[in-house]
Amino acid sequence: MNPLALLHWTFDLLQLRGTPADAPPSLMLLLQLMLLDVISSVLYLQALGSEVVIGALAGRILLRLGMIYGVLRLFRHEQRFLQTTVSLYAVSALLTFILLPIAAALVRSQADSPDFGVQFLQLGFLSLLLWSIVVDAHILRHALGLKFWFALPLSLAMFMIFNEIATRAFPLE
Repeated sequence: MNPLALLHWTFDLLQLRGTPADAPPSLMLLLQLMLLDVISSVLYLQALGSEVVIGALAGRILLRLGMIYGVLRLFRHEQRFLQTTVSLYAVSALLTFILLPIAAALVRSQADSPDFGVQFLQLGFLSLLLWSIVVDAHILRHALGLKFWFALPLSLAMFMIFNEIATRAFPLE
């Protein structure tokens, strides 16, 4: 998949039009997207002024891969692992790049008094975070053959469990 087609497909996923079945089952593409996700995470952490801990990022990648595989195995759809993971990492990397300027602006504005602009940035940040959970639910819906209203709580649960385990086991600070 060429980069432009990959970007177009990722935007389709973000708009809930694309599906993981449209992704090529390519291990090389998955590795490239995981590297892109790490790069976007490093830039995001630097924008927040946090220290970059490569071991924690690697642990979080392994945790996420394990959770994706575990859920797919639970629903007996392990054969969809590669395409599902490619989809989730493509969306994650793109959303992290979109969040970069918002996060940087929020960090710079923390010293200022909270005004409408800061509240607008916070709302945008929260909206993108919630949308990422909806997009993950869309991907899981297609990967697991579920109705969207069953995939949404699953996506939210995966998000919350991942963040709880990752924060405790692989702290970034």
